[in-house]
Amino acid sequence: MNQVIRSGRDFWIFHVSFWALAAAALFLYGLTYGHVQVAAVRNLYSPLVGFAFSYLIKTIYDSRLPSGFGRRLLLVVGLSCLGALVSAMVVNPITYGLLGYEISDLSLRNLLQDGLYFVLLYLVWSLLYLQLVGRSLVPAPSETIGMETISVTKGNQVFKLDLAKIACIKASGDYVEFCTSTGSYLKHGTISSYEKALDQGAFVRVHRSVIVNRDRIVSISGPTKGQYWIKLQDGQEIRSSRRYREVVESLTPRAP
Repeated sequence: MNQVIRSGRDFWIFHVSFWALAAAALFLYGLTYGHVQVAAVRNLYSPLVGFAFSYLIKTIYDSRLPSGFGRRLLLVVGLSCLGALVSAMVVNPITYGLLGYEISDLSLRNLLQDGLYFVLLYLVWSLLYLQLVGRSLVPAPSETIGMETISVTKGNQVFKLDLAKIACIKASGDYVEFCTSTGSYLKHGTISSYEKALDQGAFVRVHRSVIVNRDRIVSISGPTKGQYWIKLQDGQEIRSSRRYREVVESLTPRAP
């Protein structure tokens, strides 16, 4: 699946939409207690706790997501269980208090009631988020991940192109164009596939049809109507698109 969440705005649309739907579902579930106030509490507090805690989970995924399936699964399940524990410890005492019970008399079972539902909510949120940012639970194999060169052709010759020397990558029909200070090279493929395959710490997409090498950025000017001009070490000037404005604003020129 191609990356869908590319900016802060995209994330907040997903985040708010998910927990709004969760609020509606939890409200209907709360009605099974036969108490409208209980339904309202579950409709209000559960999504608020989930909204806040899943944002914390996001920061962990963004900075510490492991590379292997097993370690990713362990992290996702562990954080989902922790989030469920926090949610249950906050929501259940309030719920039972509204039903007339003394909170101090609650058993551990009552305190952790519906924990499984909370676990499932956090699991679904996590899996959706990772999929939408292009970092699914099962890492996709790629010919370029962990490699320092890529094979390209020019005429009848085959070259091993050093990825560090690539200034930018541009879409060109059914091909992508690798631009370096010594020339350009075409290779069959799509810009989206290379965006997903290349190290996102070094390469970043700034336009629907352009990926740039962070280490080759000399300066960034703008914005003009939400667009920036990115000057690369080889002299090229790349115009970003409004869609990637927040991505560009996070960049810092690194090239001398």
